[in-house]
Amino acid sequence: MPQEPIPFPQAGINDTWPNSMFGQPLKANGNLSYAEFIDVVKILWDRLYPDIDIVPTSNGKYAKYPCIAYGIELKKAHNNEPKPRTRQFIKEESQYIYGQRFQNVVSFTVMTRAEAGSIDSTISEDQKITELSYVGAEVADRIIDVFEDFMLEYTPIFKALGASEFVYARRLSDEEINKDQTDIIKRTVTYMLTTEKLLAASVDKIEKIVLDVRQYYAYEKELIDKARSTATPNFEGTEINIVDLYQSATPNE
Repeated sequence: MPQEPIPFPQAGINDTWPNSMFGQPLKANGNLSYAEFIDVVKILWDRLYPDIDIVPTSNGKYAKYPCIAYGIELKKAHNNEPKPRTRQFIKEESQYIYGQRFQNVVSFTVMTRAEAGSIDSTISEDQKITELSYVGAEVADRIIDVFEDFMLEYTPIFKALGASEFVYARRLSDEEINKDQTDIIKRTVTYMLTTEKLLAASVDKIEKIVLDVRQYYAYEKELIDKARSTATPNFEGTEINIVDLYQSATPNE
């Protein structure tokens, strides 16, 4: 079955590319999480290539091909920050700001059908024709190249929106799989996204929680000590009378 007609991706049509690549360095405004990063990628990509959807990774058949499936391959604490650290103390509000950075390996996989498909090919400004002139592997190669250029062009935007760091990781081996009796071509590229998680904690709240926990443990200890003290019976002051139940069994002669 041929693929749905799609406009062939073209590089170099990003209207913000000159400023983002060669302008002044951008400073982060906010703190971008993994989910928010994916939302930003979807919004920007849809502006340029609305016919190629970015969807979450799934084991089943996708609604439309070609598409780009995203997923997180790995999330770990940053090598230089294995545990949360104090970022700031706000004296006026008696608050500590804690933070920890994480390294996320994010994958984007272009998926197309393996057999030949149709594509809109422009032959003039006002005329387009549909041709069956490619195979799925060729389309996947072209799309992944355009996607890599897109991610490179918008890297300053991701960092300005709050990504601590965003770098190209690696391109994985080409792959062909079968999904619901459909041969699928896969082209996967991964990126290292560094995110930061911040937490504000009030000094009064910390002290109250510590006090509550100590009181709870003191109460639990009191119950345990009381239970131990009554676990062994105390027979002090108790009189014991032993009665021979067989004393009348044999006649006294």
